[in-house]
Amino acid sequence: MLNDLIPNFDDEIAQMHALAPTGWIMGFNLTYRGPEHLYNAYPEAWRKIYEDRNYFFGDPIAMWTMTHDGADRWSDVRIPDLRGVMSAAKKFKLNYGLAISRKVAGKRSFLTLSHPDREFTDEEIARCTAKFNLWTDMVLNRAALTAAELDVLRCFRDGQGQQDTATNLGIAESTVKQRAVKACAKLGAKSRTQAVAIAVARNYL
Repeated sequence: MLNDLIPNFDDEIAQMHALAPTGWIMGFNLTYRGPEHLYNAYPEAWRKIYEDRNYFFGDPIAMWTMTHDGADRWSDVRIPDLRGVMSAAKKFKLNYGLAISRKVAGKRSFLTLSHPDREFTDEEIARCTAKFNLWTDMVLNRAALTAAELDVLRCFRDGQGQQDTATNLGIAESTVKQRAVKACAKLGAKSRTQAVAIAVARNYL
């Protein structure tokens, strides 16, 4: 499902693997049943131990993502590790890490990444945060498209050109063009046609 929602998904995943060589995980729209969308790239052996021991309920990083917005290095998280989750994680070289959390329309989403040898740099944190914010918008928030931008895409979907769209919506052609450009950027589309196709595929229209 995520590969349908996030453009260039395979390339994006490869970049995350390179950035977090010992593993990472992201989840969107967390509920009491778990995330609606989940991608777990942590080592299989660690995932098994984590699940078998129910570490989620004692994991300070998981707790941080449930109660904070923004980004923080694991080493800066001040929630007590009462069950020794982080010590157990180090046996799998999950020595350093980054936690990112965001709430969109009341829905909590998170991304955590690990590195065996060093802390994540400020530049990496900023890059990951920007990427994650974009992904949450795409997955949960209709790519942050405004109602006006969706109206323009809907007209394009119905076969209307720029001039007809402007007439039907009661706006200038330059405004139609501006909204189309913004919609393409938000959807990662190279053309209006591709933007419409993406929006239709994701049931935005």
